[in-house]
Amino acid sequence: MKRLTKRTSRHALVFSAALALGLTAGTPAWAIYKIVGPDGSVTFSDVPPSSTQGKAVQSLSANGSATPSSFAGFPAALREAARKYPVTLYTAPQCEACDAARDYLQQRGIPFAEKTITTNADIKAYKALSNGSDQLPLVIIGSTKLSTGFSSSNWDIALDAAGYPKKSELPRDYVRPQPVALVPPPAQKASAPEQKRVPTEPSVLPPPNPNAPKGFQF
Repeated sequence: MKRLTKRTSRHALVFSAALALGLTAGTPAWAIYKIVGPDGSVTFSDVPPSSTQGKAVQSLSANGSATPSSFAGFPAALREAARKYPVTLYTAPQCEACDAARDYLQQRGIPFAEKTITTNADIKAYKALSNGSDQLPLVIIGSTKLSTGFSSSNWDIALDAAGYPKKSELPRDYVRPQPVALVPPPAQKASAPEQKRVPTEPSVLPPPNPNAPKGFQF
C-alpha cells in the first residue's frame, strides 16, 4: 500500500469494518458479505457479520455501459462481467503494493483500466475519489470502491461476486490498455505559424551631390 504526499510516500495497511451488507445471487449454497466502513471503504467476506452490522443486499453496485469492441472476443460470462462491473485500478510509481495488485489482476485474467497518480492534480482528484484517503492501490469494481490497499482474498471475493471467472479466460490476442493519468494533462495550444519575413529591398543611395562639402556624403 502506498501513502500519497506531495513529496514522499510510504506503505501502510488499513482495515475497516463497520456496516455489513450481505451479497447473494439466486439461492447459492454460500453467501458473500459486503462490509462498508465509516469512510465508505468496502471489504468482502464469506464470514457472516454480527446482526448489528447491517442487512443484506442483492449485488455489487453495477456500472454497466455499452460493451467496448475490445470485449467482442470474450467468452459470454467474462464479457457480461466486464460490461456490468468494469474494473479500474489506481496506482502510483514505485509502489510495491500497486505492482502486486496489477500482477494479481493480470494473472487472474481481469480486463481492467489503470489510472496513475503522479502529479499534485492527480493527488487532489484521487483524494476526492477515495473519500480523502492517501493510500494506494485502490480498485473499483462497477461503482463499488473496495478498501484502499491490496488484499488478494478481499479482491477475490469481490470479483467472484461480480461474476468474473476464477481463472483467466482472456483471448490470447487481448492487449491491455496502457495506463493513463488520473487527470489528463492540459492540451497544449498549437503555436501560431511563424510569419515569413519578406526581405526588404536595399535602399538606393542618391547620387553624390557635387556641391556638398568635402568629407560629407549621403
